[in-house]
Amino acid sequence: MSSPLLDGAADVEAAAASLADRLLARLAPFARIAYNYRWSWDPEARDLFQVIDPQRWELCNGNPIRLLTETSSAALQRAEDDPELIGRAEAALSRLTAELSRSPMASRATPRNPVAFLCAEFGIHRSLPIYAGGLGVLAGDILKEASDRALPMVGVGLLYREGYFLQRVDQSGYQHEYWRPVDPQRLPAALVTGEDGDPITVRVPLRGREVVVQVWRVEVGRTPLYLLDAERPENGRVDRWITGRLYVADRAIRLAQYALLG
Repeated sequence: MSSPLLDGAADVEAAAASLADRLLARLAPFARIAYNYRWSWDPEARDLFQVIDPQRWELCNGNPIRLLTETSSAALQRAEDDPELIGRAEAALSRLTAELSRSPMASRATPRNPVAFLCAEFGIHRSLPIYAGGLGVLAGDILKEASDRALPMVGVGLLYREGYFLQRVDQSGYQHEYWRPVDPQRLPAALVTGEDGDPITVRVPLRGREVVVQVWRVEVGRTPLYLLDAERPENGRVDRWITGRLYVADRAIRLAQYALLG
């Protein structure tokens, strides 16, 4: 993944450019910002998207991609007509650009030979439901800290198609769990592709067979997070379920998840 042609950076740029092209001209900076979670721990940018449409922001679970694509034309027009908001977005984009342009921290790790941090969950932001608790939050903070320090690092995890569970309590007081499907096309993520434009896939030997996974890239400041996804036509239903849910009860699936992560 260290090759500039294959690491997914160009795919993220293309996704951001595509979104920018669909927005009003002065809202283009929002698209660039949306595809890098650096805004989520930038004190001056945290509420940028929420200001556009507070109600829609909550309905989208804080997902900036969904907000920009699902918000009404009237709300987007109001945002474009707000010079203060546009100025804040342009300033946030300038800060992001400067952050990404910094020289890497002097260490044995380099951009071509970075530290690899593998974990079953990463708590980057609530809009990326691939974590369940403290371990995930800690893992997410490690990626953010690496970005702040300009330490060359990549994160590697799993893209759970149903993420973490939600809870509700019925009239009798019993707790019930339920899951919402995760559509990666509507996340601040990009499918990593090769020079031919096809998704890059990895074949992982698993109990006498091969499981094929594709890779999504998420930008966490300067730190890329690669998420493995078994939702591929080459895989049977059971193998696709390997990246279905975080901490699934089925022991065989749990072991398969560990195998994917190496």
